[in-house]
Amino acid sequence: MLIIPFLLLLLFFGLLITVLIKTRVGLVERLSLSYLLGIGVFTFFVFVFNLIFNVDYGVYNTLSILAGLCIVLFIIKHKDVIEFFKGIKFEKKKPKLETIVFYIIILSVFIYTLLINLYWPISDWDALAMYDFRAKILLIDTNLIHAATSNDYFLGYPLLTSLSHLFVYQFGLSNPKFVYSLLYVSFIIIFYHSLKRYISVKKAAFFTVILALSPEIFSHAAIAYTNLAYVVYLCTGTFYLYDWLKNRELSKLLLSGILIGLSTWTRSYEPFWLAPLFIVFLNVFKNRKWKDVASYLLVILTFYLPWKFFMSFVNKSLGSPSSSVVPSYLMLLKSVSLERIALVGSYLYQYVFSTWGLLFLLFVGTMLIVLLSKRTNKIFLYITILFFAILFIGTYFFFIVYPEWQSIPDSARRMSMFLIPLMLYSIALAINDDKKQRKI
Repeated sequence: MLIIPFLLLLLFFGLLITVLIKTRVGLVERLSLSYLLGIGVFTFFVFVFNLIFNVDYGVYNTLSILAGLCIVLFIIKHKDVIEFFKGIKFEKKKPKLETIVFYIIILSVFIYTLLINLYWPISDWDALAMYDFRAKILLIDTNLIHAATSNDYFLGYPLLTSLSHLFVYQFGLSNPKFVYSLLYVSFIIIFYHSLKRYISVKKAAFFTVILALSPEIFSHAAIAYTNLAYVVYLCTGTFYLYDWLKNRELSKLLLSGILIGLSTWTRSYEPFWLAPLFIVFLNVFKNRKWKDVASYLLVILTFYLPWKFFMSFVNKSLGSPSSSVVPSYLMLLKSVSLERIALVGSYLYQYVFSTWGLLFLLFVGTMLIVLLSKRTNKIFLYITILFFAILFIGTYFFFIVYPEWQSIPDSARRMSMFLIPLMLYSIALAINDDKKQRKI
């Protein structure tokens, strides 16, 4: 099966990126990160190559671009890559029982989702109508611009998931859903390793299992939507941003920027990427290191702007009118009222927050305790609260602009599911004594 060598090469490409930006993480976390970076950055490069050089989406072009990127990165950093492989050491000491139990649980859940995805074909509406549909269109019509201008419902979201499907189809497989199982397990592993840098292994494992089995995250591991991929990239980018705030490693800032940028390459309408950018801006404003915020913004915009440019180009080609959002923002400022604020708050609680059950109540309780206490480690909680604020403001804006805003509560719930890992991370840090927090 050619898909296996392709996935290994994709994994190697992601690993080369981690070496290039000098990321210091363990082997298991690095491999998980390599998959996320590999599939995310590679789909973006394939899109850009087609956009700039009109390179068709053929299987040979796909392999050539991937091999070429690997060769270029290896040449640039071949000494560091060789040094990395030489430095790989496997510990001989026996792992603790709780660690073994944890990995058995995670491996079991991963295998379960993988079996479901390998057996059941894609059946969810948005996947059939857009994400997977675009992959099958590009399998036949390998010219992106022609495919986009010849088919309706093509520009709704960026192409990360659709191109992932396309690659699977190019190698002769009929079901690309296993891609989401790999996203799921990679995210779970990164969450665990990121969290245990600050709290005990047992606590990190406990909260990771809760995340892995949370209904929203677990169910989307078997659904070919963009929601899980968006959660994975936005949250992992936030975790590494927190690492940067704690230890000031430039590689963690660059890594966060790439992952946040890839979240916009998954879903471009949601403005949540502004939250980490705002945190970096505030931090840099305090320390006067403007190069950091400039680098962070540049990395994010590198992934964000090409799709926006492509959408604008296709809309102009089709003669579609371009709409300006400036009047809508002015309308938002003029329409602020307590009644509307209460209505939006009630809507979010009924259709989003209450569906999280006990987790939301625990987060609210934790937030009140931490904010009213004298603890100094409140950074991640502030970040999470900022995401909540953007969700509320965005929903309010949607309320003003679209009269039928209340008709799609399921979409609002799926859009907000990235808050689940962030709440769990915040709670885990909060219950850990500040003095006992482990350094990176």
